Amino acid sequence: MSKMKYNRMRFGQKFFMICGAVLFLMGMAAVPIGVFNIGSVLLCLLGGFLWLTVLLERKTGRKQRMLTTLGVIALTGLFAHAVIWNYFAWCRPPQQTGEATVVVLGCKVNGEEPSLMLRRRLECAMEYLAENPQADCVVSGGMGDNESYTEAHVMKKFLVEHGIDAERVYEEDRSTSTETNLLYSLALVKGEDLSQNIILCTDGFHQLRAWMYGIRNGVDARAISGRTPVLTIPSYAVRELGGILKMLILG
Repeated sequence: MSKMKYNRMRFGQKFFMICGAVLFLMGMAAVPIGVFNIGSVLLCLLGGFLWLTVLLERKTGRKQRMLTTLGVIALTGLFAHAVIWNYFAWCRPPQQTGEATVVVLGCKVNGEEPSLMLRRRLECAMEYLAENPQADCVVSGGMGDNESYTEAHVMKKFLVEHGIDAERVYEEDRSTSTETNLLYSLALVKGEDLSQNIILCTDGFHQLRAWMYGIRNGVDARAISGRTPVLTIPSYAVRELGGILKMLILG
């Protein structure tokens, strides 16, 4: 092996080892606050895969071309996904004045209190509604198996307790997924003759899939995004990528 090829190989190995370590740390980052999901698992597995590729190359002294190619494809896909969802989360803001309907997508509730993630969404919606008195709001979410109240009920209660007029908040309390969030909420908007200027309020990593379901229902919605706890973003973003791929493949 020539010195130039050897140096390239060593550079690639170092790159994979750094990326592998970073991915593993990203996958484990939210464990201290009780979050470990399929996205966490996938990040850790990909990090391990990159390290395994390097170990095989060092043991055999040969370039593992197929494994290296798969690793590069996976890293490129993660980077592209990060760029795209951040665009949909932060680069498509709504108009600042005029009539609008803010649709807040549901998330886990604890009794009659929103979870931290849902609270961040509601705070974001509350800020927009306070600044735009002509806007109405649809809170969207049914009741899960481990929930005592519908997510819509808890969300409306939170908004009203924090100063939003109850008459501006409409409950969509049947949905159990992002797809039905959009389907039922848009039907409610039409039935109540609310503004067709739709603003989706959810976590940034969730905005892309929400927008895609909106497009399926004939709505090109704008976005306002909740301030997701930083440590949870990598695992939830990767889990969301799985949801988008499932949506595209299975419909």
